[in-house]
Amino acid sequence: MPAFRGFPPEALEFLRELEANNDRDWFKANRERYDEHLVEPARALGEDLGDLGRPHMFRPWNDTRFHPGPPIKEHLGLAIGYEGAGGFYVELSLDGLLVAAGLHMPAPDQVDRLRRAIDQPRTAAELERALGHANDAGLEINEPDLVRAPRGYPLDHPRIDLLRRRRMTVARLNPLRGWLHRPEAGRRIRDGLEAATPLVEWLRRHVGPSQR
Repeated sequence: MPAFRGFPPEALEFLRELEANNDRDWFKANRERYDEHLVEPARALGEDLGDLGRPHMFRPWNDTRFHPGPPIKEHLGLAIGYEGAGGFYVELSLDGLLVAAGLHMPAPDQVDRLRRAIDQPRTAAELERALGHANDAGLEINEPDLVRAPRGYPLDHPRIDLLRRRRMTVARLNPLRGWLHRPEAGRRIRDGLEAATPLVEWLRRHVGPSQR
């Protein structure tokens, strides 16, 4: 039986209150609620998805030294199998339940290998099939990062749309509905991540972790 039984309604209530009381003192006073209603279900979800990779939960604190804003993150993020060469991601916030996968913050050498793989017809065809598989499940590719072709590639390249992307991710933002609080949530999350698995496997084969 799966360990994850859905996020309880109290998880969303906590996020609503956090949005209205985003300061360290309030969070410390309510830390037990955060752990019970958000962290514990997310850990159970990571356990269930362990076959996809090692789970990692992000810390709740924002680093306001470099990114001015509220001190506490108003979402819960869970990365799975992200060892520097592409992985999976689940995020719960008041905007919805985000299911995503791919390579989000590549190093320069990874971007170079990504572009070279897109430039080659055979490896590009594999990528396009992987992206199509994700799209059929309702996951959308990220918007291009560049306005023009990257340096060294012609403007009329047959895959210029892919070459204009430094990142390579797919994602689906699910609206907050009653299924989120039931075991059905685990099945929906897994379905989305498994639809993105061909993309993650392609990234691990043809891009790999940064060598720098």
